[in-house]
Amino acid sequence: MSEQNDSQDIDIQEEAGATFHRGSALSLFHSDRLEDFLALIFALAVALFVYVNY
Repeated sequence: MSEQNDSQDIDIQEEAGATFHRGSALSLFHSDRLEDFLALIFALAVALFVYVNY
């Protein structure tokens, strides 16, 4: 007998007919776009800091 663990399906989304796992359910952000945008800003800030100081 095989049992399925539905706790792994907590963050499955369906978009345009495709089902995918969004990622970690333990996110600080409400959307992936916000998370990506803030990561981009942080990376640009680090790159600017390195460029100015070295």
